[in-house]
Amino acid sequence: MAATRRTKTSDTSWRNVMVSPLILVQGSEEYIHSAVTESVKSQLRKDEPDTEIHHLSAAEYQTGELQVLASPSLFGEKKLLVFADMQKMTDAFLTDGLAYLQDPNPDVTFLGLHGGGTRGKRLLDALKKTGQFVEAKPIKSDRDRMEFLQTEFRNARRKIDPDAIRSLADAIGQDLGELAAAASQLIADTEGTISVEIVEKYYGGRVQATAFRVADAALDGQLGPAIALLRHALATGVQPVAISASFALKARQVARIIDAKMPGGQVASALGMAPWQAQRVTATARHWTPVNIAGAIELIARADAEAKGQARDADFAVERMVTKVAGLAKHR
Repeated sequence: MAATRRTKTSDTSWRNVMVSPLILVQGSEEYIHSAVTESVKSQLRKDEPDTEIHHLSAAEYQTGELQVLASPSLFGEKKLLVFADMQKMTDAFLTDGLAYLQDPNPDVTFLGLHGGGTRGKRLLDALKKTGQFVEAKPIKSDRDRMEFLQTEFRNARRKIDPDAIRSLADAIGQDLGELAAAASQLIADTEGTISVEIVEKYYGGRVQATAFRVADAALDGQLGPAIALLRHALATGVQPVAISASFALKARQVARIIDAKMPGGQVASALGMAPWQAQRVTATARHWTPVNIAGAIELIARADAEAKGQARDADFAVERMVTKVAGLAKHR
């Protein structure tokens, strides 16, 4: 049977919420609200398919509704009461909620969804003390986005290249729901290790000036277009570390083609690229000599380290890299 005892836990991860009589999700990230709700539903239905599920709004609550809904059912079925909009709760909900916490029904799961703020603080504090508390904070940092995606792929037991995670995070942005949906699509539609090329195929168009386009222009020796693309990319949210990572990938591809010294028709199979990718990189490689590409890789490695914290101005670091790399390319 599903666990129904009280649990005095705080800051439960939204990924690990278990069925219990009292659960509070507080914060403005709607995706976490939805994910917790669906997880609790799934757990209850797996244990008892006939679980009664009620979706209600605390903002429209009327006196007595909670007591009626939480009363024991005739045949002893489990119940799930999902109260949304608790940040707009009525006074009646606050009063009835505090009363209910004095003697909650162990066969009922009370799931409260609070969008943030202090409305109903007494009830929120009581729920946090007696039940599971999940903080639904929106993702703000680049590190959070990367960790979120890494966990999505790890939980699905799929491998994804670090550069591919960076590319996906850059293409999708900060919306947690969209990040989860993108990861889910790649997991469902692809096999094997997910590469940057796969991510670019699916989501490269999400950003008007992707990091890859900046790298392509610079490695082709087109300084003016590369700088214009770079500045537009940074202005639309592309992170400096995404720029340097894309340059590193493209430069390594060019170096591999130069070192391979083989007919163009054999490049794709020998280096594990799609034919169109091999054609693109082969065209770029014509602008480079082994010595110059080695110098470019050193410049890119330096800029990557600076973009990850060794420089105060990451934007300036990658712009300097773009300028110098484009300058090393031979113009034909």
